[in-house]
Order: sequence, then structure tokens, then C-alpha cells
Amino acid sequence: MGFDERVLTRLQRYREDANRSLKLVHEAEAAARRFSERLFAGLEHTAVLARQVGFEVENEGSARAFTLRALAAPGAEARVSFGLVGGAAAETDEDLMHEDLSRYDLDPSGYSGRILGWTESAGEDVCQTFAVYRDGVWKTKGLFVAKARGKVDDPDDVVNGFCLRILGRLIDLAALTGGAGRRWSGEPYSLPDHLEGRAFPAELRFPR
Repeated sequence: MGFDERVLTRLQRYREDANRSLKLVHEAEAAARRFSERLFAGLEHTAVLARQVGFEVENEGSARAFTLRALAAPGAEARVSFGLVGGAAAETDEDLMHEDLSRYDLDPSGYSGRILGWTESAGEDVCQTFAVYRDGVWKTKGLFVAKARGKVDDPDDVVNGFCLRILGRLIDLAALTGGAGRRWSGEPYSLPDHLEGRAFPAELRFPR
């Protein structure tokens, strides 16, 4: 076999490997996109139901982001925003790892897409993380839901019930019901901090 033939054989193998990897990555991204659509639709549906019983709940969203705001009284409100993160990567968080993955693996067959949540009440850091895998399994952990799992194709009642848990936590946070609240932390707080208008450090907590 000549040089060109050997090169073509190797390049053909590269092409096959690239096609396989890209297919797996795209499948994980597509699963995350499908779940975000169902999650956002479920949150919107539960917001409609909440308004029917007198809660002041607002929502706005797009294909990549969704925000839910609950107002219990003037000055007593809470907001959570979720965003679909582009791309997929190997999952390293054991709490979010697919049950069929025994260890951290860079192979795209173990990649997950992510949906992240933020609330101003907990600062700038991510407060809820969803990992969504190519076979439709999703897992989450965070402030609003400590730990849960499901499938992208779960029935509407299951998805909407999960969204109700999130909305319920948001209402707890706005009205300080259900044991939700802020606790004084031990972080340093100086007179200059106070004079500059920096809020006294407090930690957002829900009872487990």
C-alpha cells in the first residue's frame, strides 16, 4: 500500500470517529434543548394556575431563558431565572452523573447538556443545575430542588409536578413560608462596608 493509500485509510478512520463524536454531542445538546422546552412550558403552566388562586406570579421567556417572579406583598418578592447553556461536556459532579457512568469519562457518550438557574436572593452564583444526557435522563441539584431525576419524555403531569416544586419554593422565598429565610452569616462586615451601602452578609437557606 502506497503512502497516499495509507493516509486515506487513516483519514477515513478520523472521519468516522469525528462523525461518531459529533453525533453524540449533538444528541446531548438536543436532549437538553427538549428538556428546557418542557421545563419552561411547565413553569409557565404552573404560573397560570398560581394566578388563578390569587398569587401574583409573572413569567417571561425565550427559547434559551425563562424567568419566574413571585410577589407576596410590596417589597416581598423572589425571582428565579433558568438558562439553557450551549454545548455539552463530560459531567464531573457525582450528584449529577448518569447512573450508567461509573466514573468521569471524556468520551462524548457520557456528555451532558446543562440548564442553570439563578436567583438574586442567593447572590450571583448558580443556585440550580440540571444535567441532561443524550438518552433523555436528567438530574438536578441545588437550592430550589435539593436532588431529583427524571426523563425528558416523562408525562406532562410529572413535569408539571416538578415545576410546582420550584414555584412553591419561590413562593416560600418571597413570603418566608415553609421555613425559608435568610440567616446572619459570620462573614466580616466593617463600618466602611455599611457606609458604602453594602448589604450585611446573610445566607439563604431552605429546611431540608
